[in-house]
Order: sequence, then C-alpha cells, then structure tokens
Amino acid sequence: VGYKALPLAGVPFDGARSVIAHREGRVLDEDGRFAEGEYVTGWAKRGPSGIIGTNKSDSAETVSRLLADLATRPSYKGRDPGAITERLRERGVDCTNWANWLRLDGHEMELGRAQGRPRVKLPALRSMLEAARLADRDGREGH
Repeated sequence: VGYKALPLAGVPFDGARSVIAHREGRVLDEDGRFAEGEYVTGWAKRGPSGIIGTNKSDSAETVSRLLADLATRPSYKGRDPGAITERLRERGVDCTNWANWLRLDGHEMELGRAQGRPRVKLPALRSMLEAARLADRDGREGH
C-alpha cells in the first residue's frame, strides 16, 4: 500500500528496495560483514510486503538470531533477562511485555467477536498500550 522503510544514518540501506542490508535479520555493513548489535525486521528487512503473520515469523527469525548472538557475548552471560526492561525504562523507553501483548490480543479479539469478525485492530499506539496495561482478571496491573 505504498509504505516503505526510510534510511537511518550510518546503516547500509538499499534505496531501490527500501530495505536494510542483512542476513537472517543481522544487519550487514558496507563490506558484507555483520554489524555487531544491529538487527532488522519488518518492512525494513524484506520490503513492503506481507501480512501480520509474515511479520511475526520474520520477527521471530531476527529475535532468534539476536538471542543466539547474545548468548555468545561474555558481558551478558549470567545476567538477569529482566534487566533489559529495567534498562529501557531508565532510558525513558515506553515498552511492554508478553503478558501485556496477550491482554491486547485478547482485547482485540473481544472487539472483533462483538462485530462478528476475527478481531478489530486498535490503530493507535496509545490505545494499544492502554489496552495492554489494563488490570487483568485477577486485578493485577500490567507493566
């Protein structure tokens, strides 16, 4: 539908295809070597094609490479995975977690059932985050 990725300063970009150079989601530098710590997914990875399901499997591939790489870095061995979320919050990054995504997914499917559809996607990020963070059925707040 006409959307395309845009170049980022210092990241190799194929303007004709609107993609970042990569191998299995690992960003490649100008010499075709892995750019350590840089990963890509979505349309910036494969161009403006596919559906939500394509994005999920595409992202899973990239994340599996990221985790494999992380496991080989001595500076990260033995660290608490939850520390990543804490670090992001310290930097002011508004992030969510898997439990909240599941809440959002359930909310969108509920909206869809009310209209006789599989789901109704919430189009605005703010709405998605609000739905994801609603208190769950036990009354605990999402993070």
